[in-house]
Amino acid sequence: MTSILEKLVKCFETAARTDRYLPGLKRPKGGAMYSILEVLYSRNEHGFYNKKGMRLQANAKMITCYDLAIDLLSLVDVQERQIIWSKANRFKYTQIGRMLGFDRRKVKNLYFSALFKIENKLKNDTKLLAKVDKI
Repeated sequence: MTSILEKLVKCFETAARTDRYLPGLKRPKGGAMYSILEVLYSRNEHGFYNKKGMRLQANAKMITCYDLAIDLLSLVDVQERQIIWSKANRFKYTQIGRMLGFDRRKVKNLYFSALFKIENKLKNDTKLLAKVDKI
């Protein structure tokens, strides 16, 4: 049985990976029809053939983790959110420390204290704890 902290870390990492798979913003005045159309030419037409690129899409479990991560990050303050999300995106402690103006040990201690804070709040909230256990 994995602990709650391990599940939280996996959930945040999955949510950070899901963030890359979600579609970007559309232009405000761009037509909806042009975003759907994709022109592909056949192989017989020399010089005009384009292979269709592979599209990665988020599945249902990834979107559930993304939704849960947003709910969990709302339990802590802004600086702790930045640290947790940066660590979920696999930044090193030294890189996070440079962004926030701390040394790596302080960032690591803040990261673990934020995770413990979320874990303690989860133990009191049964609905969120049930969502974490399902993942």
